[in-house]
Amino acid sequence: MPITVRAIGRVTSPATVAVKSQVTGTISEVHFTDGQAVKVGDPLFTIDKRPFEVALEQSKASQAEAQTKADNAREQAQRYAMLGKAGSVSKEQAADFDVAARAALSAVQVATAAVKGAQLQLDYCSIVSPINGRAGKALVTAGNVVTANQVDLVIVNQLAPVEVTFSVAEQQLTAVQRGMAAGRPKVMARTSGLDRQTAAGELVFVDNNVKAATGTIELKAAFQNDPQILWPGQFVNLRMEVGVDLQAVVAPAAAVQDGQDSKFVFVIKPDKTAELRKVVVDRTANDESVITSGLEGGEQIVIDGQSRLTVGSAVEIVPHSAAPMPPTAPTTPVPAATPTPSRP
Repeated sequence: MPITVRAIGRVTSPATVAVKSQVTGTISEVHFTDGQAVKVGDPLFTIDKRPFEVALEQSKASQAEAQTKADNAREQAQRYAMLGKAGSVSKEQAADFDVAARAALSAVQVATAAVKGAQLQLDYCSIVSPINGRAGKALVTAGNVVTANQVDLVIVNQLAPVEVTFSVAEQQLTAVQRGMAAGRPKVMARTSGLDRQTAAGELVFVDNNVKAATGTIELKAAFQNDPQILWPGQFVNLRMEVGVDLQAVVAPAAAVQDGQDSKFVFVIKPDKTAELRKVVVDRTANDESVITSGLEGGEQIVIDGQSRLTVGSAVEIVPHSAAPMPPTAPTTPVPAATPTPSRP
């Protein structure tokens, strides 16, 4: 019989990106529809590229000018170095031209960096999805002017895989730890509503402290979410298996009745009489109760008609689907009950 822990959790996305523009400009195109599934690199927005293309051309022209000056300065430095060796010019003059050539080369490097910066600004005009997921509602439309790193353009949420965060009481921590020691416990998430769906995942995180205010500990389960049943922000019912009782005595929950001082079941003895047996129920799952005391397994117990039974009364075993027949004569009725054996 599985040992389960039940909880209510909330679905969260492991990756949520608020897409912003890295340059200031005018939105010229929106390339997606609200709620569309997107992949890494899919285009989302385009910012008017023309001002940035002009800036790039200017940077390239400045780079070419700086390169020409650097070439001329290098040639002069080489010529004056030869004249200095021949004694036609002073060594100080030759050194001055060498310094000028080095400065011109540095100017070329600055111009080259400016070209790369202008190219990067132009590349930023094409805004693409940074992750696989689903786009939300577009927060701007074509024609809007956006400021760099200021306005959210769209929110993209990763939907596969997803995580579910939940909490359990500290009394259940030992069972959870045993489950983690044996491997990652399986977690089943069930959605609410009319069309209830189930997704399978596994426990991946147990917090390192119990919250003193609530006496609970936070856990997290991961779900592949394929197909996409779970959505970020959704509440789901969780059932986590943390172990298995291999020798559990199990009885239908319908057989267990509430008494004044304890729970009990009616056991049918071999002579077809009813015996009231007090039991201790450890837990109930899937309409089955795990009995830790009172039953040994293999005994016949009553699941229907307990209200008509008393201790020691004779029992007539009838099929579960049979309807009770009215008496034909005023006789003392024999209590009827539907038995079922408790099973190990």
